[in-house]
Amino acid sequence: MEKKYKKKVLVVGAGLGGATIARILSENNLKVQVIDQRNHIAGNIFDLVNKHNERIHKYGPHLLHCRKDSEALTFLSRFTKWVKYEHRVRALLENGITTPLPVNKSTLEEVFKKSFQNENQTKEFLESIRNKKLIPKNTDELFESSVGEELSNIFFRPYTKKMWGIDPKELAISVGSRLPVRTSNDDRYFNDEFQALPKNGYTEMVKNMLDHKNIEINLNTPFIKGMEENYFHSFLSIPIDEYFNFKFGNLPYRSIIFEQRLEKGNDQEVPVINFTDNSIYTRKTQWNLLPNSYNFKGQFKTITYEKPCSMEINPGEYYYPVNTNDSKKIFLNYENLAKKDNSITFIGRTGLFKYIDMIPAVQIHINLSKKFLKKINL
Repeated sequence: MEKKYKKKVLVVGAGLGGATIARILSENNLKVQVIDQRNHIAGNIFDLVNKHNERIHKYGPHLLHCRKDSEALTFLSRFTKWVKYEHRVRALLENGITTPLPVNKSTLEEVFKKSFQNENQTKEFLESIRNKKLIPKNTDELFESSVGEELSNIFFRPYTKKMWGIDPKELAISVGSRLPVRTSNDDRYFNDEFQALPKNGYTEMVKNMLDHKNIEINLNTPFIKGMEENYFHSFLSIPIDEYFNFKFGNLPYRSIIFEQRLEKGNDQEVPVINFTDNSIYTRKTQWNLLPNSYNFKGQFKTITYEKPCSMEINPGEYYYPVNTNDSKKIFLNYENLAKKDNSITFIGRTGLFKYIDMIPAVQIHINLSKKFLKKINL
């Protein structure tokens, strides 16, 4: 490789994190080369419109939500207009009916065949069924202490086990804490003040982020170790354990296989339905129900079913870092090793071994960019 690359910064991964770093550095007069082993930009938020005018998220539904004053939102808003969208999910029960998720007042009434006059009654009932004696040390205990044994068995334990491939008792509390429990009838999946989808999709948004004279993009280009030595600095959205030849062992991940089906008939009640049972699927998504799918055509709707699996079954497709006490320790060893090399920075889900929502992901990578620019006095 020519010596001139020493004047460039390498960004491995054209997903949201890589695109954020590339844009910020390019606007500070740095030449940036972005590479990605896939044949498209946008990483796991890649979406496309099919012949039926359905906007499909290739790697599962991605929902954006945050505070209105978020620095990350202000940054992204430079590259897209937004369509308001408040996400709703329902869980399919054994009797064939669906109920709101996260658990709320309606969920409790439907499951326990009760009626609550107000939130106070709902809170009192929830207090009576949850395990107040537990001081949670893992995800399973968090479930039981929050909603009690019966709701844990219906909504959380089977789903979590098939999602993560291990017993919820082995998962860190942070995994289970992502889903709130409500005592109102609020059936929105998130309660953030800003909830929206990019008007023309995530791929278009990332395309605009990468559209700068100082950014060069090369797709179908896998990272090969040693490549980083030819650049001034490298931001690596790659598995950190793989980079260091698994010196401290493998970091565990779960992957997902997406099955697309064409189905006729009534629409789903909401875009996403969760399966609470012991089946192989965790959820299904009906894409034409999203507001940035315009003018749906045809009788058959695309429904995507998600089937979690091991990395052995779906190699190279990293989705969910499995956060346990053991994996935290392994990652810490790799993180400490990475800090000794000033010419590289690990980014993204696999570099940081972190499951990150989109707005926090952008904020993390804004902060990494600022830190880097400060270090080189720009």
